[in-house]
Amino acid sequence: MKKCRFIEGLNTAFLFKVGLYKYHHGSAQNSMYIWKIDPKANETEIVNKNYEIRTKLKAQLKVFHTRAMKKELIDNFELHVGKCEKSRLRHIISDLLGDFSAPENSASRNVDERVDLMVELGDPEFISDLRHLNGGLTNKFDTFWSYAQKYFESTVNENVLAVDERRHDTIQHLAQAISIRDLRQQVANLCPQNTEIPSEQWLRLQFWPRNPTYLSSLKYTGKLDAKFMVQSRQLRSNHIDNHYASALFRYLKELAIMFKDYSWLVFMDDKHRCKIGEPGYPVAAVERGKQVIVSYNKSFVFADHDFTKCGIIPSVIMFCDIPESIEDSFYQGKVYVGLKDPIFQPSSPIRHNSELYNLLVNDEQQNPFLFIYTDGGPDHRVNYLRVQLSLIALFVTLDLDLLVAVRTPPGHSWKNPVERIMSILNLGLQCIGLMRAEMNEGYEEIMKYCNSMEDIRNKAEEEPQLKEQLLNSLHPTIELMENLIRRLELKEEPFGIFKAASDEEITTLWNSLLLIDNSLTMEDNSKKSIQNKSEFLEFYNHCCKSRHYFFEIKKCGLLDCHICKPVRCDSETWLKVHSFPDPIPTTDGKKYKSFEELYDQETTEEYRPSLT
Repeated sequence: MKKCRFIEGLNTAFLFKVGLYKYHHGSAQNSMYIWKIDPKANETEIVNKNYEIRTKLKAQLKVFHTRAMKKELIDNFELHVGKCEKSRLRHIISDLLGDFSAPENSASRNVDERVDLMVELGDPEFISDLRHLNGGLTNKFDTFWSYAQKYFESTVNENVLAVDERRHDTIQHLAQAISIRDLRQQVANLCPQNTEIPSEQWLRLQFWPRNPTYLSSLKYTGKLDAKFMVQSRQLRSNHIDNHYASALFRYLKELAIMFKDYSWLVFMDDKHRCKIGEPGYPVAAVERGKQVIVSYNKSFVFADHDFTKCGIIPSVIMFCDIPESIEDSFYQGKVYVGLKDPIFQPSSPIRHNSELYNLLVNDEQQNPFLFIYTDGGPDHRVNYLRVQLSLIALFVTLDLDLLVAVRTPPGHSWKNPVERIMSILNLGLQCIGLMRAEMNEGYEEIMKYCNSMEDIRNKAEEEPQLKEQLLNSLHPTIELMENLIRRLELKEEPFGIFKAASDEEITTLWNSLLLIDNSLTMEDNSKKSIQNKSEFLEFYNHCCKSRHYFFEIKKCGLLDCHICKPVRCDSETWLKVHSFPDPIPTTDGKKYKSFEELYDQETTEEYRPSLT
């Protein structure tokens, strides 16, 4: 609009008369020319002069044709003359019509430059059309496709498959590969050496098209009889402390960045229970949900999985590669998965931290700071005393200078980055059906009369060998799952495996609390039970800071302190260490203050929404 008004006001913008010539080479006004008119000239002289100027301008103006115009010319030329290279036709049109339109893309520009050079040198063979070398569809991947088809056909007869849907029919579709990358790798392992292997993208395009109208469906050759589908995300609930807890997570990440060279940042979580079938009766490792790679024209039958006596619980620990900036991704690092029997290796805070200790103590870099982020489950709820005791034991055993554990608000475990690892685990666990090995006949007879985990534990007290026998029967199943998990990756970093903490390792970690107060016992898991533990309460009040959503353990840094040990980090770094802050809203109440504003201040959780 401003441009239009400017043009309309040109006639009145000058103190003298001007001539105006407008040139349009398309649907829009493109060029304007203005010149001064001699005030002493008469009307005839002005008309003649203007006509002369316009004639000269027309001869110098460049011509531009639209793509539609050029396409129509090329099509008409080929209709009457025959096939000819498009590059030569473009040159003919540009030369005869004086068209100076820009090429459609850089490739066309490079070809047009070669054609111009060919014409200038008068050598028609200077440029060659290499399309005559095309031999049609390539067959260099035929060996790979044949082995891929054999892979699908052979997997039908294996008993390591998992259902995708249930209760709708006696026929089920079953997963056969974890992902595109995994399918490519498995088939490549079957192929002879020096076999041409297609890329992951080309392999993906050979799957049965979900929508035949997509352009990608043109790449489908029909050589791979398979289809691929993706799981939808779960719903998310709301909570009054959502933004408050999100601010704490941001503070934790910024604290980890501040002490990047001295810190571990760990994300932890448990996956839901994977059900284990009885001998000869395998069931799906995971329940209905994710759809993955399946054979397109095959059907499979598998057992339902509503009621099982045994199971496996995968625990996930992710060591984050701390980025340089809060804006960078924290979804990177090394992932470890541990598999536990929920009957005799139940999840507990002390077990989780024993397993974390085994990983940390073997790390090459022994950092003085540890930051943990978990969900709000009972094993990770940081305001529970039994969780705090296990964290204190970890703090003492590793001789840490600072430990901060933060949890998510209820219903918001999706905030934990390790929760996204569960979708990768689902990819792997969809591929298998699980059953335990058979025990001795006598113990199998005992298991027949056990209908719950509690029944099995009670029987194990009467028959001490039942525990060992059952764990041994689960060992082949756990090995199968571990081998599959090792094939999983996070950003090209393969998953690692850790073993469930033994009773001896759990006891060893717990005994470190006796260095604080030798009267503590494993039954001391409530605030009432520690009211008379004066030495422990002295340490707790001196070093610990307990909040609803985080728990902090921090040394005082004094050399003559009789409660905590001297700090391990250098004095310059320790001067920058302050207490972990509670979120405080800004003056307008629309958001919480930044980490930099609060880090060196004394704060309370009086602004937690659920507190009021």
